[in-house]
Amino acid sequence: MVDGRGFKLIKDPVHGYLVLDDFLLKIVDSTPLQRLRRITQLPFVYLVYPGARHSRFDHSLGCMHLARLFAESLKLGEHETKVLTISALVHDIGHTPYSHLLETLLREKGLTHEDLTVKILKENGELAEAIESSNVEVKEIIDVLEKKDPLGSIISGPVDVDKLDFLLRDSYFTGASYGLVDVARIIYRSKIVDGKLALSLKAAGVVEELAIARYQCFVNIYFHHTVRAAQSMFLRGVRMMQDILDFKSMSVDEYLEHDDYTVWCIMKQNEKTKNIVKNIERRILPKVAYESRILREKQYVDLLMNPESISNLEEEIAREAGVPREYVWIDTPYIPPLPFLDQDKIEFYTEEKGEIALVEYHSQLLKFTSEAYKIMRVYTMKDYVEGVEAAVRKVLKDLF
Repeated sequence: MVDGRGFKLIKDPVHGYLVLDDFLLKIVDSTPLQRLRRITQLPFVYLVYPGARHSRFDHSLGCMHLARLFAESLKLGEHETKVLTISALVHDIGHTPYSHLLETLLREKGLTHEDLTVKILKENGELAEAIESSNVEVKEIIDVLEKKDPLGSIISGPVDVDKLDFLLRDSYFTGASYGLVDVARIIYRSKIVDGKLALSLKAAGVVEELAIARYQCFVNIYFHHTVRAAQSMFLRGVRMMQDILDFKSMSVDEYLEHDDYTVWCIMKQNEKTKNIVKNIERRILPKVAYESRILREKQYVDLLMNPESISNLEEEIAREAGVPREYVWIDTPYIPPLPFLDQDKIEFYTEEKGEIALVEYHSQLLKFTSEAYKIMRVYTMKDYVEGVEAAVRKVLKDLF
C-alpha cells in the first residue's frame, strides 16, 4: 500500500505494518536486496515444520523495523536513524544461498557473510547509489556493520535486532512457541551507555527469557535431527560442485547471480549430485545411528570441528561398518554462545536520581547460555543404522 506522504506500508505477519520511506524503498528495490527473496531463512526446516518457508528478505525488513523502534526509543536524530535503519536493512545481503548452511564453505576459506556484505556495499554501484540518494555515505553503513560506531551493537551484539527478529519470525513460521520474546520491553529499556548498548536491570528477566528462547530454538528447530540430515546431505553435494560454486573466488556480480534456486538447479542437473536432490524431494533422508552431547572440556571437540578430520572419521566408520563411504555422515552442530562473560557481553545499567551507570548482573541462566553447546550425530541410511552404530562405538571408543 502506497501512501501519498512519501512512504510505503508493508503488512508483515510478525510485526504488523512496516514503514518504508522513499529512500528505503530504493534500497529494497536494488538487486542485492531483491536477491534475498530467493534465499531461505531456514534451509530444509520445512521438511519438519511445513510453514518455514520465509526468506532473508522478510527477515531484513523485520530488522529494519526493529531498528526504527530502537531509534525512536533512543531519541536518535534524523540522520542517525537513517544510518541505523539502512544498516539493519542491508546487514544480510552477503549471505550465501541457503544462508548459514553454505556459509560453512566460506568460513573454511576464512570468510563470512558479513565480509561479503561489506564487499557488496563497496562494489555494487546500484546499491551504493540507492544508499547515497538518502544523503548517507556507504562508509557510515560499513562503520555500523563493522561496529566502529556504537550503533553497531544494535545490529550485531548480544541483544540485537537480528536475534529479536529471527526468534519471533522463526517461531511464527514454524508454529513453534520457543522464540516468543517481549521485544518491546527490551527496546524500551535500552540505552547507549559509555558507547555500548545496555539494558536496564529491570529488563534482566526478559533478557533471560530471550536467552532460553534462543537456546530452545536451536535445539528444537535449527538442530532437529531430520533438518540436519537433509542439510548434511545437501552440503556434501555442494562440496562436490565447488569447481562451479566457489563463492570466495566469484566477483560481486557473479556472487549476486546465485541464490537457492540456481544452486538447486545446478545440483539437480549434475550427474554427481542429482540423486541427492531427488532424495530430498522425496524425503528419503539419513537416520541417526549415534548421537552424543559434546562436553566442552573433551579433547576431541576441536578435532570434530575440522572438516578433514570429520571426512577421515566418516571413511573409517564406513569401512568398519562395511557400508559405502557415501552413506555415512558426521554432523557436529553447535549453539554459539550468547555473550555474557567476555568483552562483548550483555551490559546492564541502573538509573538512580538521573544518574546512569553500568552494573554487573549475575545470572545462572545467562551463564549457562554463554557456553557453547555442541552435538555430534552420525547418520546413515535406514538399512545400515545398526552396523554404523556399532562401528561408531568401536572407532570412537577412546573418545567416549
